[in-house]
Amino acid sequence: MSRAHNGHGSFFPVGNPFRVIFPGRAHLSRKLQELLTSYEDALALSLRKLKPDAASDVATLSWMRLAVDCLSELYTNIGTLITELELPVSDWDEKWVDVYLNSSVKLLDICIALSSDLSRLDKGQLLVQYVLHLLDSESGMLSQEQLKRAEPSLKEWMELVGVRCPRLVSCSTTLQELAESLCLMKVKNSAKGKVLMRALYGIEAVTVFICSIFVAVLSSSPKPLVELHVPENFGWSQAFNDLHAIISGELSRQLYSGRVAAVKELEEVEACAKRLYELASTSQLEETTNLANAVNHTKEIVMSDSIAQEGETQCNLEHAYDTSKECEVVMLANIAEEGTQGAEMEKDTKIINHEREVKMLERIICKEHQDSNIKQVNGNNDDGALVLFERTSVQESREELLNCISKMSKSAEGLRLGLDSLSKRVRDFFQLVLTGRDALLCNLRISDATSKVAVVRS
Repeated sequence: MSRAHNGHGSFFPVGNPFRVIFPGRAHLSRKLQELLTSYEDALALSLRKLKPDAASDVATLSWMRLAVDCLSELYTNIGTLITELELPVSDWDEKWVDVYLNSSVKLLDICIALSSDLSRLDKGQLLVQYVLHLLDSESGMLSQEQLKRAEPSLKEWMELVGVRCPRLVSCSTTLQELAESLCLMKVKNSAKGKVLMRALYGIEAVTVFICSIFVAVLSSSPKPLVELHVPENFGWSQAFNDLHAIISGELSRQLYSGRVAAVKELEEVEACAKRLYELASTSQLEETTNLANAVNHTKEIVMSDSIAQEGETQCNLEHAYDTSKECEVVMLANIAEEGTQGAEMEKDTKIINHEREVKMLERIICKEHQDSNIKQVNGNNDDGALVLFERTSVQESREELLNCISKMSKSAEGLRLGLDSLSKRVRDFFQLVLTGRDALLCNLRISDATSKVAVVRS
């Protein structure tokens, strides 16, 4: 009766059964006609309210809240219509009752599956809040210990988001069964029953369509989507078919593109979490690398100091040796003072030459020390430039990290509020369907008891 989303065809493969049930609505009284028209006009208006400004807005928690509100309004309206029709349950055909009870229990199962998945996402918010708590820093400075503690929780949250609720998998088949049951209702010799069945068809068609969107979005799969087309003789058909075309086309594009998180609010938080996880991992890697570089740099400094100390010791030894030679020369000069003048002149010449050599050696050693100091200063300048570059890079990484945390905090708050609001609406809708089902069963029991009393009295 319905087609998978990748198929094309009419919702009714054997034609429109309502053409037989309602041949031009000739058998409806003016009052019944007004009731039906009012109901269908309200249904068309609700569908037009669901038309998003942008097709991509469908995959948002805000649109999903609006859709649940629409369903709740429709189910309230159908209850009002049944009251105004003055059609007691005792006059209902058994097939109507069976189809309604079967459809309502399947709808309740879908509501339970949706609530379960929303609860799973809501529990994941605890991990997000814990991560934000760990990374909270009034001074704007994050320690490596904070990042290290937050990293496992980030990973756990991303894994949790990637898991799909098993109950949603079975919802696709349930939605197909609900769609197929729409053409099973038949009415004989009851104008009020015809109005009721037409109204129930409308509300069930819209329910199947909206629930298929919810399941497709939350499961990130196009499989639950169903192809529906409402005949033109329904007052709300144009609004429904237009909405169906817009939403189905956009969702198919998004889901077939392989997006992991179809819900926009969830996708924003997930993008922040992934980036934050990457930055935390990179920061820890940089810390390890910097530590290794610091150790190597320390070793180089120690070796350089040792070499410098050895050089100074050698220089001191040479200086002591030169001093000793000078003393020796002086002593020899005193001893040879009584020698000939020529010998003294020769000795003086040797002493002068030796002194020149000593001074020359001192100049060479001094120049070597100056060159060494210049190289050391230049080396320090290069290291300073490198340190400045590293500091700039670290500062940029820190700013990106803080911006990512801030963005994640805002996105997480939006997701939290959206999940809370949507979960409450789904629970309220579940209660509304359950109350209507219980009321029908209660009326059936009363009707059955009344019939038995009448039989006994007769």
